[in-house]
Amino acid sequence: MRVLDTARSNLIPLLARVLLFLAFVPVGWHHAMEQGLFTGPQAERLRELGVASAGADSPVIVRAARPLAQESGIDSGPEPGAAIDGAIEPPLVADGWAPGGVEARALHELTLTLDRLGLPGPHVGAWVLTVFELVGGALLLVGLFSRLWAGGLFVWLVAIFALVSWPSVRGTWFFTTPEPALSVAISQLALAVLALLVVTAGAGRWSLDGQIFRRAESAGDDDDE
Repeated sequence: MRVLDTARSNLIPLLARVLLFLAFVPVGWHHAMEQGLFTGPQAERLRELGVASAGADSPVIVRAARPLAQESGIDSGPEPGAAIDGAIEPPLVADGWAPGGVEARALHELTLTLDRLGLPGPHVGAWVLTVFELVGGALLLVGLFSRLWAGGLFVWLVAIFALVSWPSVRGTWFFTTPEPALSVAISQLALAVLALLVVTAGAGRWSLDGQIFRRAESAGDDDDE
Protein backbone atom coordinates (compact mmCIF):
# COMPACT_ATOMS: atom_id res chain seq x y z
CA MET A 1 0.00 0.00 0.00
CA ARG A 2 2.86 2.35 0.76
CA VAL A 3 4.26 1.84 -2.77
CA LEU A 4 0.84 2.58 -4.29
CA ASP A 5 0.46 5.71 -2.17
CA THR A 6 3.90 6.92 -3.26
CA ALA A 7 3.07 6.31 -6.91
CA ARG A 8 -0.28 8.03 -6.59
CA SER A 9 1.05 11.11 -4.86
CA ASN A 10 4.48 11.47 -6.49
CA LEU A 11 5.12 9.29 -9.55
CA ILE A 12 1.85 9.90 -11.42
CA PRO A 13 2.04 13.73 -11.03
CA LEU A 14 5.66 13.57 -12.23
CA LEU A 15 4.69 11.60 -15.34
CA ALA A 16 1.82 14.01 -15.99
CA ARG A 17 4.20 16.98 -15.78
CA VAL A 18 6.71 15.33 -18.14
CA LEU A 19 4.02 14.58 -20.72
CA LEU A 20 2.69 18.14 -20.55
CA PHE A 21 6.24 19.42 -21.01
CA LEU A 22 6.72 17.22 -24.08
CA ALA A 23 3.37 18.32 -25.50
CA PHE A 24 3.88 22.08 -25.17
CA VAL A 25 7.55 23.07 -25.09
CA PRO A 26 8.54 21.64 -28.52
CA VAL A 27 5.47 23.33 -30.03
CA GLY A 28 6.35 26.62 -28.34
CA TRP A 29 9.94 26.28 -29.56
CA HIS A 30 8.70 25.73 -33.11
CA HIS A 31 6.46 28.78 -32.91
CA ALA A 32 9.16 31.03 -31.44
CA MET A 33 12.33 29.89 -33.20
CA GLU A 34 11.38 28.53 -36.61
CA GLN A 35 10.19 30.19 -39.80
CA GLY A 36 7.13 29.30 -41.82
CA LEU A 37 6.05 30.00 -45.39
CA PHE A 38 2.66 31.64 -45.90
CA THR A 39 1.03 31.96 -49.30
CA GLY A 40 -2.09 33.40 -50.88
CA PRO A 41 -4.70 34.91 -48.55
CA GLN A 42 -2.62 34.04 -45.48
CA ALA A 43 0.35 36.05 -46.76
CA GLU A 44 -1.89 38.95 -47.69
CA ARG A 45 -3.55 38.95 -44.28
CA LEU A 46 -0.18 38.97 -42.50
CA ARG A 47 0.75 42.04 -44.53
CA GLU A 48 -2.53 43.70 -43.58
CA LEU A 49 -1.85 42.97 -39.90
CA GLY A 50 1.54 44.66 -40.22
CA VAL A 51 3.63 41.66 -39.25
CA ALA A 52 7.17 42.98 -39.56
CA SER A 53 8.72 39.73 -40.81
CA ALA A 54 6.17 39.45 -43.62
CA GLY A 55 7.56 42.14 -45.83
CA ALA A 56 9.27 40.75 -48.91
CA ASP A 57 8.14 38.00 -51.22
CA SER A 58 9.97 34.70 -50.95
CA PRO A 59 10.09 31.70 -53.28
CA VAL A 60 7.60 29.12 -52.06
CA ILE A 61 7.89 25.41 -52.70
CA VAL A 62 4.63 23.85 -53.80
CA ARG A 63 3.56 20.39 -54.82
CA ALA A 64 1.92 20.11 -58.23
CA ALA A 65 0.82 17.24 -60.47
CA ARG A 66 3.45 16.24 -63.03
CA PRO A 67 2.41 16.44 -66.70
CA LEU A 68 1.41 13.13 -68.26
CA ALA A 69 4.20 13.40 -70.80
CA GLN A 70 6.78 13.71 -68.03
CA GLU A 71 5.37 10.69 -66.20
CA SER A 72 5.58 8.59 -69.37
CA GLY A 73 9.20 9.55 -70.01
CA ILE A 74 8.51 11.85 -72.95
CA ASP A 75 10.64 14.99 -73.06
CA SER A 76 8.26 17.80 -72.10
CA GLY A 77 10.74 20.64 -71.87
CA PRO A 78 14.02 21.70 -70.27
CA GLU A 79 15.09 20.24 -66.97
CA PRO A 80 14.80 22.35 -63.80
CA GLY A 81 17.90 24.49 -63.46
CA ALA A 82 18.61 24.52 -67.23
CA ALA A 83 19.57 27.76 -68.97
CA ILE A 84 16.77 29.38 -70.99
CA ASP A 85 17.63 32.50 -73.03
CA GLY A 86 20.62 33.14 -70.83
CA ALA A 87 18.67 32.82 -67.56
CA ILE A 88 18.72 29.98 -65.08
CA GLU A 89 15.35 28.50 -64.25
CA PRO A 90 14.79 28.01 -60.51
CA PRO A 91 15.20 24.33 -59.53
CA LEU A 92 12.16 22.25 -58.66
CA VAL A 93 12.89 21.36 -55.05
CA ALA A 94 9.61 19.49 -54.72
CA ASP A 95 7.22 18.92 -57.63
CA GLY A 96 6.92 22.57 -58.53
CA TRP A 97 8.06 26.10 -57.80
CA ALA A 98 5.98 29.22 -57.46
CA PRO A 99 6.98 32.82 -56.63
CA GLY A 100 5.22 34.86 -54.00
CA GLY A 101 4.30 34.32 -50.40
CA VAL A 102 6.05 35.53 -47.30
CA GLU A 103 8.40 33.93 -44.83
CA ALA A 104 7.45 34.71 -41.26
CA ARG A 105 7.90 33.34 -37.77
CA ALA A 106 5.91 30.14 -37.29
CA LEU A 107 3.93 31.62 -34.40
CA HIS A 108 1.93 33.55 -36.97
CA GLU A 109 0.03 30.32 -37.52
CA LEU A 110 -1.53 31.26 -34.19
CA THR A 111 -1.88 34.86 -35.36
CA LEU A 112 -4.04 33.77 -38.28
CA THR A 113 -6.12 31.48 -36.07
CA LEU A 114 -6.80 34.22 -33.53
CA ASP A 115 -7.56 36.63 -36.35
CA ARG A 116 -10.17 34.26 -37.79
CA LEU A 117 -11.82 34.21 -34.37
CA GLY A 118 -12.09 37.99 -34.51
CA LEU A 119 -9.90 38.61 -31.46
CA PRO A 120 -8.14 42.00 -31.21
CA GLY A 121 -4.35 42.12 -31.51
CA PRO A 122 -3.94 38.55 -32.83
CA HIS A 123 -0.16 38.88 -33.25
CA VAL A 124 0.18 39.96 -29.61
CA GLY A 125 -1.99 37.04 -28.52
CA ALA A 126 0.17 34.67 -30.57
CA TRP A 127 3.30 35.84 -28.75
CA VAL A 128 1.58 35.51 -25.36
CA LEU A 129 0.49 31.95 -26.11
CA THR A 130 3.94 31.02 -27.42
CA VAL A 131 5.68 32.35 -24.29
CA PHE A 132 3.07 30.58 -22.17
CA GLU A 133 3.76 27.27 -23.95
CA LEU A 134 7.51 27.62 -23.42
CA VAL A 135 7.60 29.01 -19.88
CA GLY A 136 4.61 27.11 -18.55
CA GLY A 137 5.77 23.80 -19.97
CA ALA A 138 9.32 24.27 -18.67
CA LEU A 139 8.20 25.23 -15.16
CA LEU A 140 5.82 22.29 -15.08
CA LEU A 141 8.74 19.97 -15.77
CA VAL A 142 10.63 21.19 -12.71
CA GLY A 143 7.39 21.59 -10.75
CA LEU A 144 7.41 25.31 -9.90
CA PHE A 145 4.01 26.99 -9.44
CA SER A 146 2.63 23.82 -10.98
CA ARG A 147 -1.05 24.34 -10.21
CA LEU A 148 -1.00 27.78 -11.80
CA TRP A 149 0.63 26.66 -15.05
CA ALA A 150 -1.38 23.44 -15.23
CA GLY A 151 -4.59 25.44 -14.80
CA GLY A 152 -3.63 27.72 -17.66
CA LEU A 153 -2.73 24.79 -19.89
CA PHE A 154 -6.04 23.12 -19.03
CA VAL A 155 -7.94 26.21 -20.18
CA TRP A 156 -5.82 26.40 -23.34
CA LEU A 157 -6.43 22.72 -24.12
CA VAL A 158 -10.18 23.07 -23.64
CA ALA A 159 -10.14 26.07 -25.99
CA ILE A 160 -8.13 24.14 -28.60
CA PHE A 161 -10.56 21.23 -28.36
CA ALA A 162 -13.57 23.51 -28.72
CA LEU A 163 -12.10 25.33 -31.74
CA VAL A 164 -10.38 22.47 -33.57
CA SER A 165 -11.91 19.12 -32.65
CA TRP A 166 -15.42 19.78 -31.42
CA PRO A 167 -16.77 20.76 -34.88
CA SER A 168 -15.49 17.40 -36.20
CA VAL A 169 -16.89 15.17 -33.46
CA ARG A 170 -20.06 17.08 -32.56
CA GLY A 171 -22.30 15.26 -35.01
CA THR A 172 -20.69 11.85 -34.57
CA TRP A 173 -19.98 11.73 -30.82
CA PHE A 174 -16.66 10.01 -31.59
CA PHE A 175 -18.26 6.84 -33.01
CA THR A 176 -17.94 7.66 -36.72
CA THR A 177 -15.30 10.39 -36.55
CA PRO A 178 -12.45 9.82 -39.07
CA GLU A 179 -9.41 8.33 -37.38
CA PRO A 180 -6.98 11.29 -37.76
CA ALA A 181 -9.49 13.75 -36.30
CA LEU A 182 -10.42 11.24 -33.59
CA SER A 183 -6.77 10.80 -32.57
CA VAL A 184 -6.28 14.56 -32.30
CA ALA A 185 -9.45 14.98 -30.22
CA ILE A 186 -8.53 12.15 -27.83
CA SER A 187 -5.00 13.53 -27.43
CA GLN A 188 -6.34 16.97 -26.54
CA LEU A 189 -8.75 15.52 -23.98
CA ALA A 190 -6.06 13.28 -22.49
CA LEU A 191 -3.68 16.21 -22.03
CA ALA A 192 -6.49 18.24 -20.47
CA VAL A 193 -7.09 15.43 -17.97
CA LEU A 194 -3.37 15.35 -17.11
CA ALA A 195 -3.37 19.12 -16.56
CA LEU A 196 -6.45 18.82 -14.36
CA LEU A 197 -4.70 16.08 -12.37
CA VAL A 198 -1.81 18.41 -11.59
CA VAL A 199 -4.26 21.19 -10.66
CA THR A 200 -6.14 18.99 -8.19
CA ALA A 201 -3.36 16.75 -6.84
CA GLY A 202 -0.38 19.10 -7.06
CA ALA A 203 3.07 18.37 -8.42
CA GLY A 204 4.06 15.83 -5.77
CA ARG A 205 7.18 15.75 -3.63
CA TRP A 206 9.46 15.20 -6.63
CA SER A 207 9.17 18.83 -7.66
CA LEU A 208 10.33 22.27 -6.58
CA ASP A 209 6.86 22.93 -5.20
CA GLY A 210 7.06 19.78 -3.12
CA GLN A 211 10.46 20.69 -1.72
CA ILE A 212 9.56 24.33 -1.03
CA PHE A 213 6.27 23.60 0.69
CA ARG A 214 7.77 20.67 2.58
CA ARG A 215 10.47 22.94 4.00
CA ALA A 216 7.88 25.58 4.79
CA GLU A 217 5.79 23.03 6.68
CA SER A 218 8.85 21.79 8.56
CA ALA A 219 9.76 25.36 9.50
CA GLY A 220 6.19 25.96 10.71
CA ASP A 221 6.29 22.82 12.84
CA ASP A 222 9.60 23.94 14.39
CA ASP A 223 8.10 27.35 15.21
CA ASP A 224 5.10 25.71 16.90
CA GLU A 225 7.39 23.72 19.11
